[in-house]
Parts: sequence; structure tokens; C-alpha cells
Amino acid sequence: MKKRLIIALVIIELILIIVNIFRFNRTESYEYTSDDLYVAYEDENSNETIYESGCYADHSNIEGSYVVTDMLNLGIGIYTISVNYSSNASGDWHTCYTTLESEYDTSDENTANLVNCDHIAIYSGDKTATYRAWVRYDSAFRVRTGPETDSTGDDMYVMVNSITVTYMRMQTIAHETVKLLFVLLIINLAIYLYLRKRTELIKFIKDKEMIIAGLLFIVAFASYPLAYRKIYFGDDIFYHLRRIAYLAEGLTTGQFPVHIYPGWDNGYGYAAGVGYGDLLLYPPAILFSLGFSLQFAYKFYIFLTNVLTAFISYYAFKRISGKDQIGLVCSALFSLMGFRLHSIYTGATVGEYGAYTFLPLVLLGLWDIYNRNHKRGEITLAIGVTLTLSCHVLTTFILALVIPLCCLILFECTIKKEVLIPLLKALGLIVLLNLHFIVPLIDYMLFQGMAGNAINSMLWGRGVEFVELFTYVADANEVTAGFLGLGFMTIVIICLAAGFILSGRFAGRTSIYIRLFVLNILLIFLSCNSMFYYWTMDNIPLLYKLLANMQFPWHFLDVSSVMIVFWASLVFGNMSSDNYRNSLPVAVAVTCTLCLVQSGSFLGVVVTESNTITMFDDTAISGNFAAEFSIDGAELSLTETETDMVVRDTSLGVETYVTDKSGCNITAYVNNPSEETVTIEAPLWGYRYYKATADGKRLTTSMAESKKLAIEIPAGFSGEIKIYYSEPVHWRLSELLSLATLLYILGAFRFIKGKSLKKIFT
Repeated sequence: MKKRLIIALVIIELILIIVNIFRFNRTESYEYTSDDLYVAYEDENSNETIYESGCYADHSNIEGSYVVTDMLNLGIGIYTISVNYSSNASGDWHTCYTTLESEYDTSDENTANLVNCDHIAIYSGDKTATYRAWVRYDSAFRVRTGPETDSTGDDMYVMVNSITVTYMRMQTIAHETVKLLFVLLIINLAIYLYLRKRTELIKFIKDKEMIIAGLLFIVAFASYPLAYRKIYFGDDIFYHLRRIAYLAEGLTTGQFPVHIYPGWDNGYGYAAGVGYGDLLLYPPAILFSLGFSLQFAYKFYIFLTNVLTAFISYYAFKRISGKDQIGLVCSALFSLMGFRLHSIYTGATVGEYGAYTFLPLVLLGLWDIYNRNHKRGEITLAIGVTLTLSCHVLTTFILALVIPLCCLILFECTIKKEVLIPLLKALGLIVLLNLHFIVPLIDYMLFQGMAGNAINSMLWGRGVEFVELFTYVADANEVTAGFLGLGFMTIVIICLAAGFILSGRFAGRTSIYIRLFVLNILLIFLSCNSMFYYWTMDNIPLLYKLLANMQFPWHFLDVSSVMIVFWASLVFGNMSSDNYRNSLPVAVAVTCTLCLVQSGSFLGVVVTESNTITMFDDTAISGNFAAEFSIDGAELSLTETETDMVVRDTSLGVETYVTDKSGCNITAYVNNPSEETVTIEAPLWGYRYYKATADGKRLTTSMAESKKLAIEIPAGFSGEIKIYYSEPVHWRLSELLSLATLLYILGAFRFIKGKSLKKIFT
């Protein structure tokens, strides 16, 4: 009976998938010339929108006017819209823009949400804006282009030459098929558990019902702002939205791993993949490449980190405390700490809160090694550090300072053979696991001439004030939701830990815990604005230069946060096993209440007061953006003025132009009638390891004085050349070594076989 049911289910699902594909397998395209367009404006007497034939909008001519197409009846799917125009607009996407608007949703904010589409900024000059729109409901729409209707749109004009709307058939099919497959996966999983694992599942839920409920609450609490149809603005959000979009472009154009983000700097490329860990960005990038919006991909990243943070911290602190319930409490404190939520919704520090996710594994690895109560502590430590580096170099840099310092202050324990050997093994595994990242980074930092990320000026003023660590601080510029640091719960935990340590509650470990406690307090103070950094610059400049690599002192709060929750796990674990047992619920209730109240209030500000944006396309993020791994000395204006192949020496009559460009891959036509070797420059920054070929033969490439990629063309050559990015052999070897080390670890941990859900929780 079960076999027939499974066969029937498979047939039904295949039919649904085929029907879904044919449902979206259509062709649509609409083209408008200037003669087909209308000028729209509000009639003051009738309060109705008037449409007059025209393609020019100027408030000095008609107040509140803008240009629109005729009504378009569009079905559900993804559309590309291309608008060719002339304008004098400044490029502010709030004052002069183009977008796809619903004809019948008359609300100010289009709250029916019939279509997801950005306000794409209009810039001065003769240009083309190309963007995407996600139509979510069969209805009538218009493409709207021009100034805002109120006074902010005054003194601007737009002349629209043409508008094209094209249905993206394959991308829509991929997008809708993935959505359907996800639904079917959930249904299949539920049926499988019911038919094959019903008894085990019921028993598991009964045994762990409060743990499951608690983890679900933690994830839901941290994620509920994602339910809004827009995203909340954060300080670094545009940088990381670019990373997702162009990581996806790198994947779809053949790079893996993606070292050069192709679309950055108007297609010139940017080597963020060399210097910035991208591991957790690959899932949202894949979603984006499958047709999901950039906004959805970014929200998915946040949700993914929320889930991982809750489960990993529960596992780590359960192991440290020895109690399921305390592991859950510590998971809540760690996952919902104000600094983490600030990093997500205000700072938008994607790499940092991604790395924050894995810090409990680093702590657990050290705990296991020093307590010698687990045979695989060195592997846990190596995995934790590796996953941290795969998200954020700066957090790993701080770990590289703090972990040796911990080992030094615990010297009498560290030098013991049973501790020292696992630590050295962990170090070796960390190096091997991260060779795939370390080798390219060292290669580029030593030989490429990248800008780097050190901030050597006024480091002492880039932290936070100590008093601001424990309470909410509003954003003076009213741009974001403000700052929330460690919170009042930290004061409670620190006081409890100090009391228990000084009273000798941790018998036999008082000296060790005093030293670790002092280190924790020191790290908290190092996150603040301090004379220490000024003194260091004045007296130990080499140390100051080293510390400057972390950019902002408040990065120390990542490690401070995990250490604070570590004290909570120790104190609560100690209270649960002696005569303080009756006081444990009070201590837990106070710390959790303070955490939830402050974090809940902060998220309330995020939802009610933060600026919101939409970001569904890369049009608004494809411009110049100088950052840490840009080529030092590159003139960014070239990305605007030199969008095609360039020959500096025009006296030789060389002709060259791009015939095709896909990511970092360029096909160009070159005609060199002269008898000399000529250097041409591609619209790419001159990062190492680009290659160029012509007629199957390698051409010499280098970095030009302009910092662009230069290619030498032989005398008399006429034809096409291919330009592409190719990893060197030593990079590939480092990747293979890292992969082999990972496979060894997976085998040692026996993750591949016999690892059930119940074992993870128990």
C-alpha cells in the first residue's frame, strides 16, 4: 500500500511540475517609441489623472508631470524593463526615477503589493536604465518615468526615447519551479516522517518539546522584521547587496569559487572573493541567480544565520553547561543579544554577524581541549575558526589575537601534553582547511597592490562610549534604528560570575576563571573609545598598525558576547547542581527578561522608525564603489568614460571593440594593421591571472598605468580575442588540499553515516 502511495505521489508531483513549467512558458514583449508614450499629471479640479500624448516631462511646463506607457496587462512573472532617456536629474532615486506601477492600486505605498519593482534612479545625460520587475498578480500596469510629482521633482526634466518590456521566460520558469519544489519537499518530508518515522518522531518531540519550542521562538523573535515586504536600511547594506548580486553573476558566468565580482565598478570587477569569506553568501546568491529578488536573497541570508546561530549556540552551551535547558537559555541570550540584532538590522554587517554564528564552536573547541573531556576538541576548534574565516576576516583576526592570549594566561594548562598537542593539531587543521583562502589572499596582498583595510587614523575614536554598551542609543541622523550593544543582562551575568568566582564556587578553577574574567572585561573596554589606542599609536606604532587592521574597536564585541554567555552557562550550570537550585529560575528569568525587553524594544524601533528600501535589481548598485580589495590607485572615473576596449596610441590605426561580455569574460574584435606590437586595454581592472587568447595562442597580459587590464596584440593581427579570468595552479592545489582535509574531518566525525537528529540534540 505504501509503495503504491509513493508511486502515485511521484506521478502527481511530476504532473504538477510539468503543468507549472507550461503555465509560465509564454513569450511577451512590448516596445514603445516616443510617439506611443503619455505625459501624466493630476488635474486639480477633478483630482483625476490626466494622460496626454507626449514623451517629455518638466514641472515648469506641466506641474507634477511624468511620462508613462499605455496600460500593460501583465501576467505573473519576471520582466525586464529598459528605458532609454535624456535628463538633467541628479541621480537621487527618490526624486527622479523609473519603475513599474500598478494601475489600480491607488494606495500611497502600493500596499496591495501587486508588483515588486525598485525606483530606479534617472541620471543626467543620455542613458539607458535597465531593471527587473516581479509581477505577483495578473493586472494592469504602467511603466512610469520622470520626476517626483511634488516640489522635490522641480527643476528636472526627462525626455523618454523608448521603453521595452520583455518577459523573462526561462528565469520565471526557474523561479516558479524552485518555489514549487520547495513546497513539494516540505510535503514529502511530512509524508515520509508520518509513514516511516512516526513513532520515533512522536517520542522525539515528547522528549524535546520545550527545546524545540524554545529554538523556534528564538528564530521567530530574531526574524520577525523580515516579514515586512521591504528591507530595513543598514550602514553597510549596499556593499553586501552588491556582494550577493555579483557573486551570483560570477557563478552564472563560470567562476567557482568566485574571486572577482564581475559587475562591480560598472563591470570592471572587484576582488572581494579573494579577501572576504563568501561561504554563507552562496545560498542567497544561488537563489538570486534562479530568479529570486535580491531583497529575498538578502532576507534569506538573515534567516539562515538566525537558524544556524540558535542551533549552534544551543549545542555548544549545552555541552559546556551539561544541561539541555541551560543550553537553550544561553542560545536565547547569544542569539538575541542586542549587539547581534544591531549588526543585522542597523549595521547590516553581513560578514560580522555571519562569523558571530560560529563563535560558540570556537569556544566549545577550546573548552573540550582544556577540559580533555572530548576526543575531537581540536576538530571542533578548527571547524569553528574555519567557518568564522569563511564569513569575516576581521573577526578571525581578533580570534588570532585572543586565542593565543587565552593560551598564554592559562600557561600552566597549555604546556601540558594533553592540551598542547590538540592545540597544535587544531592549528595545523586550521591552516590546511583554509589554504584555499589564505593562498589567494597572500598572493594578492603581496603582489597585486590592493588598497587593504587598515584605518590608521583616530582608531581611539572609532569605538563606542562605555555607557552606550548597556542601553539603547538612537541614531542622531535618523537613518537607522540606532545602536544596542551588550545590554543590561550583561551587567547581571558579569556580577553573578564575579560573585561565584570570588566566593570559590568554581572549586579548583578559581585562578583560571579569574584570569579569563579579567580578559573578558579587558575586551569589553577595548571595544570603547580609549586613550589606550592613542597611547599605543604614540609609543608602540607597530602594535597600533597591527590593531588598525580591525578597522573599528567595537569588533571586539563579537568575542566579548560569546564570552559573556559562556559565563552565563557556567553560573547557571553551577546553580543547577547545588543549594542555589531554587535561585536558578530567578537568575534565568531576570537575564532573559532584560535581554528580551531590550532586544524587543530595539526591533520595535527597527520596524516603526527605520528607513526602508527595496533592492530588486543591480541597476542602483552597479556604480563605482571603492573598497578594501580594490586596486590601489585605480581611477574610478574610467569605469564611466571607458566602457569599451581602448587604444592609447591612436597613431597606428588600431581598431578594437567589445563584441560580447559575460561577467569577466570578454570577446573583442581587434585589427592591428601596423607592424608593431600594440597594447590595448579592456574594460576590466588589471587583477592578476586574467588571460587572453587569439587563434588558440596566449597573448601577454599585464596591468596598464591606468590600472586596467592590458593586452599585447601582435603586429598585423586581425580577428577576435578572448579574455577571461583563470585561477593559477597553486590556487587550485590549495583548494584540493583544503577539500582533502575537510573530507578527513568528516570521516573522523562520522557525519556522513549514522548521524540522526536525535543524536544532535542529545
